[in-house]
Formats: sequence, C-alpha cells, structure tokens
Amino acid sequence: MDLIYLDPPFNSGKQWSAPIGSEAAGAAFKDTWTLSDIDLAWHGEIAEEHPALYGILDAAGVAHGKAMKSYLIYMAVRLLEMRRVLKDTGSIYLHCDDTAGAYLKMTMDAVFGKDNYRNEITWKRSTVKGSRGARKTLGKDVDLILFYSRTSKTAFKVPKAEPINKPKFPYTDDVGNYRPVTRLIAEAGLHDCPRYEWHGLNPEYGWRVSKSNLEALYAEGRIHWNGSGKPFRKQYESEYEGVDVGSLWADIPFLASQAKERIGYPTQKPLELLERIIAASSNEGDMVLDPFCGCAT
Repeated sequence: MDLIYLDPPFNSGKQWSAPIGSEAAGAAFKDTWTLSDIDLAWHGEIAEEHPALYGILDAAGVAHGKAMKSYLIYMAVRLLEMRRVLKDTGSIYLHCDDTAGAYLKMTMDAVFGKDNYRNEITWKRSTVKGSRGARKTLGKDVDLILFYSRTSKTAFKVPKAEPINKPKFPYTDDVGNYRPVTRLIAEAGLHDCPRYEWHGLNPEYGWRVSKSNLEALYAEGRIHWNGSGKPFRKQYESEYEGVDVGSLWADIPFLASQAKERIGYPTQKPLELLERIIAASSNEGDMVLDPFCGCAT
C-alpha cells in the first residue's frame, strides 16, 4: 500500500448508530472495550514478539484501566499488519481524538518507530456551542490525526490551502493578472549572494538569483519593475495554489446535518479532509487502504 488512512473506534465509551430513515440506517458499532472483546492470544503474541509494544499496552492498563488496554491490543494487532503491507515509501494517518490519542501515539512509536513520526495534525472540526449549566471542561472541537511514514523515504507533498485573505493581483500583462512577489535584489543579512552588474544595477548586497536565472526571467517577461526601478519576480493569478498547510487544519468544516454528502452516519468525515491527505501522500494510480471503512465517506 502507498497510503493508509484509518478512522477506527476512538474508545469513546459510546454506542454509535445511524438514525432510522437515513442513507446509512442500520450501521452501528459499540465503542466500549473489555478483555472479552479481544482474542487473548493477541496479548501473548505481542508480549513475546514485540516487548516494547507490550510494555506500552501494560502501562496503559495500569494508568488508565483495562478498557484502554483492551482497546490498544485491538488496535496494536491491526497496526502491525498495516505496517507489514505498507510500502517503504508509504505513509499512514491514524484518526483519533484525545480519549486515546496519547496512548495511540506511543503505540505508533512502538510499531512504526519514533523516527518515522511526522506530525500530529489537529483538525478543528466544529465550533464549540454553549450549554446550559456549569461546565468544568473546555468544549471539545478538535480531532487528532497521527501521521507516520514507513521509512525516511516517504513520498510527501505539502498541501496548499486558500488563505482567509486571498492576495490581490493588481497588475496585468499579456499573460494575465499578476503580483510582484520576490524582490530580486538581496538585502542585508542574506549571505553568499552572487554579485554582478545587470541593467545598470550593481546592488551592494548582491542578487537573490544567479545572473543566468535573472536573464531567463527577463527573457520570459517575468520581471516587474517598481516605481523606484527595482526588479521583482512576477507571480500570475493562474499559478497561485494557496499557502502551505501547517499541522492545524481549521479550514475544513465538519459535515453539517444538511450537507449534501452526509448519509447519516454519526462519525462520518468530510471528503475534503480525505482529499487533502490523499493528495499529500499519494500519486494518481497509487493504492490507498482504508482498513475500517466505518463511516462510508
């Protein structure tokens, strides 16, 4: 597999089911855990073959209780298989929340290796709504996505997102609307900048690009001269892809009750979330695995 995304049970302690009359009616699962919910042979196999992983599971049982240990055993045997089928260049994204997120992070460290941890993505999935009566906690409005790779050879492309304030492209030439984005003359503090004379300019701190690259930009008509006669590289509106996405994803809303893609399943995730992950960590024609398929997204 080139990419694995999983949206497993979260150990929420709840019983989930789709409402009668919805497109997903009849789908349900129990998200509570006891030792009777797992094959105890897994417990012995992990203890014998994966001692570091077993230590984490055992510690979770002491710190949090038997339910968490049972849940993690259930997850661990599946994560070991996911590692087995993941390519050396592959990535895995585990969707969870803060109920078991810290324990799953340690489990993933043991299975995939701490050096293959890439990011903990925080997805701001909803807006906190007020409630009657006194509350002793902050409202829960985020999920976590643990991003790991199989090895350091992972294939990854930083995703782009549309910023809240999209930049303006105030100038127009024969190609289209553009904006000046890169000052081509170097400024104080930049080191090892090439120095040369070009079009009567011989700046004190040199240039940001080589003379051959500058000549190529000029030949392509991609240099904008400002009112002071200083050159800037043009960026066309047709080329603009947005800004690099960080580890806080606050621009993808949770599915509203009336969303067209909603089928009624209570933990369904938005397509836009999956599209971002697939675009970042796979290429067209790659094999992508969703080993739980629970939310029918």
